[in-house]
Amino acid sequence: MKTIWVAIILLIVVVAGSAALYIYTSILCGDLQEGLSRLQQQVEQEEWAKAREEAGQLKELWKRADSSWTPIMDHRLVDRVDEAFTRVFRLLELEKKEDLLLEIAVTRRALLRLKDTEVPNLRNIF
Repeated sequence: MKTIWVAIILLIVVVAGSAALYIYTSILCGDLQEGLSRLQQQVEQEEWAKAREEAGQLKELWKRADSSWTPIMDHRLVDRVDEAFTRVFRLLELEKKEDLLLEIAVTRRALLRLKDTEVPNLRNIF
């Protein structure tokens, strides 16, 4: 009987941990998406100074997300998002509007894919 209780408790811990990770990921992805949306609006209006300020905030937020996601998520997806952010920041420095808008869209999509892979289900838990 003790074995069954231990198994049930372990299952609850694993499911709760997975749900907590998903909530944390959702919050970070939402914040990153909002920042990218603001950056996109500023780039479309060619407000480069405001866009650079927003990029600074995005860099800090991305550092926090990257350091927490890298140990626990699929490295390929995290690396893909990291590469996309790197291109966004570099294109912003170069003020290449069209390329930057395209890369912002790619980054937003990559974040969405990353979040979708963390949805709690049996495949992700075990």
